Amino acid sequence: MLAAYLALTLLALLLLLALLRTGAVRPMTVWLLATLLPLLAALTAALNTQAQAQRTLKTYQPDDVAVVLKTAGREYDVVLNARQAACLERTLRLRTKVNLTLPNEADPVPLRPGTRAIGDLPKSRHVDALGIRGQLSCPEFRAMPSDEVGEK
Repeated sequence: MLAAYLALTLLALLLLLALLRTGAVRPMTVWLLATLLPLLAALTAALNTQAQAQRTLKTYQPDDVAVVLKTAGREYDVVLNARQAACLERTLRLRTKVNLTLPNEADPVPLRPGTRAIGDLPKSRHVDALGIRGQLSCPEFRAMPSDEVGEK
């Protein structure tokens, strides 16, 4: 599918260049080809990214992990499934301020930009590939309310 879109994009580009070179072209044809090219290029890039993500996920072995989270002066021992571990890796890498609510924990675990995780989390390339493929949802991770108005 990717090869077909790439070939179609190149064909449209070559046709536009050939028509412009000969000078025997109608304005509507130029407009049509000129507007078609960015769309075809975007579709080709999106399909290529999806294919790369799929190849990356072939090496991904999802597994439950035990992690020690050090945050806000406390330590939390948690066991996460593969999806939760991927969400945690992304949250820590992006330094997002969220609460992690787990069913076996009484209180939510506050994850702040300085939070550290001790344990084996998935690699960031696998987490990014899961996100690109639409296979990553994080319902246990909820944004923390701001302490102050205007806080960034």
